[in-house]
Amino acid sequence: MKIVIVNTLVLILIFNLIMIIFPEGKTQKFCRISVKILIIVYILDNIFLSGSISLTAFQSREAPTYEREVSVRAINPQIIDSINQMFEGEEVVNNITLSFSDDMEVHGVVLLRKIPGNDELIKLKEKIAEIFQLKDNIDFIYGGLYE
Repeated sequence: MKIVIVNTLVLILIFNLIMIIFPEGKTQKFCRISVKILIIVYILDNIFLSGSISLTAFQSREAPTYEREVSVRAINPQIIDSINQMFEGEEVVNNITLSFSDDMEVHGVVLLRKIPGNDELIKLKEKIAEIFQLKDNIDFIYGGLYE
């Protein structure tokens, strides 16, 4: 609470300095209104939100890491067809997307049209991991695909 009182007094001091620097006119009216709003927001923030509004959120952040995605269907649709032969001609796998991160980690996302059984899903995961030399970086997305 002591910090809130000290900071409020500092804001009031700044407000009085602005009134001295800017003589009467439109600039002084604008500064007076904006500083009053700033003081009210600061006091309400400390009373109700316990001073949780942080100005560090406005600091520049690093750019997100670069990630490249490759669609297997766009490159070679025969790979998808050969994987679908596991399911006796049914088209279960719609597309496979491979994502490469900065440190060359490969992550696969498999889009499925139908939900296979658990045994078939394990075989499918093993086959995709064998083809694309992935470890356990394979996710499955079921349904919701509209073309």
